[in-house]
Amino acid sequence: MKWRRALTSDNENYPIGAPIPWPSDTPPAGYTLMQGQTFDKEKYPALAVAYPNGVIPDMRGWMIKGNPASGRTILSTELDAVKSHNHLATASNTDLGSRTTCTFDYGSKETTVFDYGNKSTNESSWHSHTGTGKHGDYVDPNSLPADGAGGSEFKYSTDGSGNHTHTVWIGGHTHRVGIGSHNHTVDIGQHGHNITVDNFGSNENTVKNIAFNYIVRLT
Repeated sequence: MKWRRALTSDNENYPIGAPIPWPSDTPPAGYTLMQGQTFDKEKYPALAVAYPNGVIPDMRGWMIKGNPASGRTILSTELDAVKSHNHLATASNTDLGSRTTCTFDYGSKETTVFDYGNKSTNESSWHSHTGTGKHGDYVDPNSLPADGAGGSEFKYSTDGSGNHTHTVWIGGHTHRVGIGSHNHTVDIGQHGHNITVDNFGSNENTVKNIAFNYIVRLT
């Protein structure tokens, strides 16, 4: 018959107060799960040396880290964080040049019909004539005194007349515009793009792990 030694507080040499990984939800006799509970310091004076405030640390979901040389105190907690860093994201410039749209024949298009009716020009061309002559003789058509006239010289003017307008009939009509087959060239040219870096990852930083309960010796 083979005997197996049971783990109890009577044969444990593990330092009192040190967390021990335990692969069960039921701790062995003389131990307790580390879940942030208080304990009786008079009943367990050795454990009170490690935790003088009478509270066992809650190790659920926590890992143990060696205390840094400065900036931390024993049993202080540190929340998860990511070291400050930068991301480099670039988009190369691409000259897309010019692109030509497809050719389409739009043919001829007519404007809408509108009757412009009759329009009149402005009133103008009012004028008169002037000339000179000598009394007792006829007046030269070129406004010069007649040859041989012996009377006194005089000037004359005709009454003004000739002011008139014109009426132009425009009427209802359309215009035909030839559009024809054509295309358009669009200059796209060299340009860049803005880049958005989306969030990625889980709720916390972690490493590959296996879940154990931490237990501590009661003594």
